[in-house]
Amino acid sequence: MRHAPVENASLTGNKVIRLPKAVIVVLVWTFIACLSYARYYLRDPHHRLWPDILIWAACFYPWALLTPFIFALEKRFPIGPIRLLRNLVVLGLASYGFSYLGFVLSSETDTLGQFFLGQPFFTSRLWPFPPDAFWIGEFLCWSTFGASCILRRFSQLHEREREADRLALEKSKLEFSLKQAELEALRMRLNPHFLFNTLQNISVLAQQDPKTASQMITRLGDLLRTAFRRDAQPEVTLETELGLTQAYVDVERMRFRERLSVRVEIAPGTEQSMVPTFLLQPLVENAIKHGLSELRASGQIQIRSAKEEDRLVLWVSDNGTGLAAENLQQLELGVGLGSTCERLARMYPEKHELAVRKLQEGGTEVRVVLPFRLNVAPA
Repeated sequence: MRHAPVENASLTGNKVIRLPKAVIVVLVWTFIACLSYARYYLRDPHHRLWPDILIWAACFYPWALLTPFIFALEKRFPIGPIRLLRNLVVLGLASYGFSYLGFVLSSETDTLGQFFLGQPFFTSRLWPFPPDAFWIGEFLCWSTFGASCILRRFSQLHEREREADRLALEKSKLEFSLKQAELEALRMRLNPHFLFNTLQNISVLAQQDPKTASQMITRLGDLLRTAFRRDAQPEVTLETELGLTQAYVDVERMRFRERLSVRVEIAPGTEQSMVPTFLLQPLVENAIKHGLSELRASGQIQIRSAKEEDRLVLWVSDNGTGLAAENLQQLELGVGLGSTCERLARMYPEKHELAVRKLQEGGTEVRVVLPFRLNVAPA
């Protein structure tokens, strides 16, 4: 298991200041020394504060020197569920050596401090190892083992969170790339499909009504520029999608003239809701092709929207000849409607509805239900 470095950071304005690990270790042991001396000083406040606290702290600083070695040993034989008994035996044997080494270094540091402060001092004895010094050393050593274990666990947890965030970001990028790929595939399927039909109509009008054919080519160019924008996203606002659909209707109106009318009723508050790109255009195209092409009277198409709780509901209806089938399952799907069904299933799995029904008064209605999400403009 990898043991991440212990770091401390403080914010100064927008800058992050990171302290070296050695400084952090010294500060921690200084704090422990001050707490220990405070208990000693409160029992007998007649001692001189500064000389005594410096000598007292010097006795703990050898443990700051031993801390990296203790951390390294606990990392090699971690306190955990795996091989716990073996690791505790190894750490227990090592703790005696650390305790004795801490006692020797502390004794020599204490003697050296008293010498420099001009106080009476006694040469420390390396042996025997006093029992009280042994238990103090064991307490400090095992406390350091415990601190190493806790920091290592926090480091592992932080590393897992970072890995989870990284995977979530990669998943988000992958999903966005997939949606972009689906959008490009839809362009390759829908645009030629619509383009071939329109060019065929222009070919007929070029002989019968050259002026209308010329206007239709101009409107077609405007529509294709909008449809083939490189910055197109998998989702756009309903308002933007209606603009694309209106450009398509303008082209078709050149062919049907007064026989085609489109009415749009958008509920307030739904204009900025997010919908898939190229959602409405194939539905309107399907209504014109299968519903109005054989209708001699005036053809009417209605596009409506509404917000129902946390859902956006869209309707595209016509007064054409109606469906040959009773429901969507029995209907033979064309390129436009089939692609729409596939995209909705991928973009909103189990969170969407698409239903087609025959109206009693004549005609067909397509109902699409999506999660209601507003467009959030970047700050």
